[in-house]
Amino acid sequence: MAKDILGEAGLHFDELNKLRVLDPEVTQQTIELKEECKDFVDKIGQFQKIVGGLIELVDQLAKEAENEKMKAIGARNLLKSIAKQREAQQQQLQALIAEKKMQLEREAAKIIILNVKDTRGNRGTGPSSQDAPVLLPSNIIRHTETVSGQILPTLARGPFAASQHLKK
Repeated sequence: MAKDILGEAGLHFDELNKLRVLDPEVTQQTIELKEECKDFVDKIGQFQKIVGGLIELVDQLAKEAENEKMKAIGARNLLKSIAKQREAQQQQLQALIAEKKMQLEREAAKIIILNVKDTRGNRGTGPSSQDAPVLLPSNIIRHTETVSGQILPTLARGPFAASQHLKK
């Protein structure tokens, strides 16, 4: 009866006969809820550690991917640069070849002119002076031939060509 009166007032006795404000069932549920909350907080802490580790790993992989990307961009730019350098070098070499061809043509023309002068100067002195061909400008070098590493002029073949009379 005393327990009922105290129960109506909201006071209860526990197992140790201590006076409590809460009902023993509510107290037990509160203790269980408190333990479950503690377990939940521990699990959330573990989850945060795992997620933190994964975030660090992803950040590290992102940095490595960025480094590899920069290396690839650098390599691509280097290849483009090398290609441009080769193209420029090729153009320089082609210009040099054209210049040397022009120089070779001038020298061959000089040789032909000297041969013509020599042939005309010797016309009256030898028995074969009448057989000497007259070289025309169209007989000047058309292309070059290489003989044992030396570049030699090749005269145009035609009715007035003097190639059979000149030593190569």
